Amino acid sequence: MKKIQYIISLAMAVVLFPGAALAGGAPDLAAEAVFLLDEGSGKVLYEKNADLPMFPASTTKIMTALLLLEHAELNEIILVGEEIDWIGYDSSTAKLKVGNRLTAAEIIYALLLPSGNDAAYTAAVFVARKASGFELMDIGQALAVFAGMMNERARELGARNTNFAVPDGYHTPEHVTTARDLALITLEARKHEFLCQAAAATEYYWQGRRWTNTNRLLRLDYPEEYYPWATGFKTGYTPEAGNCIVTTASGGGRDLLAVILNSPRYALWQDARTLLEYGFQSWRRYEMLVAGRQVFTAPVRGQRQGEPETVVIVAGETYADLFPAEDIARIQLNFAWARGVTARGGAGLVFKAPIRKGQTLGTAVINLDGEVLGEVELLAGHGVKGFRWWLPVGGAAAVAIGLLALMKGRRGKRQAAA
Repeated sequence: MKKIQYIISLAMAVVLFPGAALAGGAPDLAAEAVFLLDEGSGKVLYEKNADLPMFPASTTKIMTALLLLEHAELNEIILVGEEIDWIGYDSSTAKLKVGNRLTAAEIIYALLLPSGNDAAYTAAVFVARKASGFELMDIGQALAVFAGMMNERARELGARNTNFAVPDGYHTPEHVTTARDLALITLEARKHEFLCQAAAATEYYWQGRRWTNTNRLLRLDYPEEYYPWATGFKTGYTPEAGNCIVTTASGGGRDLLAVILNSPRYALWQDARTLLEYGFQSWRRYEMLVAGRQVFTAPVRGQRQGEPETVVIVAGETYADLFPAEDIARIQLNFAWARGVTARGGAGLVFKAPIRKGQTLGTAVINLDGEVLGEVELLAGHGVKGFRWWLPVGGAAAVAIGLLALMKGRRGKRQAAA
């Protein structure tokens, strides 16, 4: 195969992605464990101790809310029972009381906004009893069943370094997860529109009580912590876990999911803002090839008279991905052409007719610093008919036959006259 290399210039990269050449390095964060994901591409943009088992504190409630939503209708009534007396003495609560009746939707708000451990225990006992079909199951057994359900769901989602023991995240030595696992759990939770809606709310009123969201990234009344692109999801804190947050943000057609575990109190919000800004500003979506769009044109030889002198080469599929902004200028395209489609001799790339519309002419190989990132077929955007040598020969033969017939006819007439 003949190869031609085309290198994207730095100037083009700067035009397509303003500021790309100025992108900085990885963020400097105080948190012990960090994970940043671009949801659309599934690309991990940054990680730090992402698989280290950590105490998740109340970010646990993302799983609790998910299981409740998967086992109850939003308008289903849930009765608060004595399970709320089982929570830790210094727990955050939604101030629920035994005998309160709430819908599943209201319980989810109570879980995600004021981070109510009482709501978590209420949800856990309700789900365990309903899933088991044993409505009189005692509280202790129900909590154990729910913990098993949490762990089973975590395994189904690929969260294999997680062991849940309680529904609220109150410190328990064996209750651990990882930044990566929390991201997997949150991705599943975000498939439910209602959970996204609840996690994005800054406040919710229930029976005269005002529940406010502990996520300051969402709240204008905390201007130093507020982040305008934030869309959710859940905070957490215990002395052992430190300050934790799972947060999502949307902007520029992209959705980011960040997990921060064990950040110092003074650094949590700055860590979150810095990490999200890094994801949006230091990474760019680069659409290098677009299906059906022209890549370039090249001359053609051997075409029939009246046929095009060039062929338009188009991409067979789209190639787009996220890249660190500073890498874009170094992306290269190598072209490898199929056997027999190019003409020999002459300067530069020349294709030979005939060419069919949609014919595979070669492959574009995308690479960065010698590493192949992907390959895309290159197709003919239109056909070019080839020169047929037998047409002029056939034409001459027809003329000769016609002359012979004419001469023979005249000879026959002379003989008849004689």
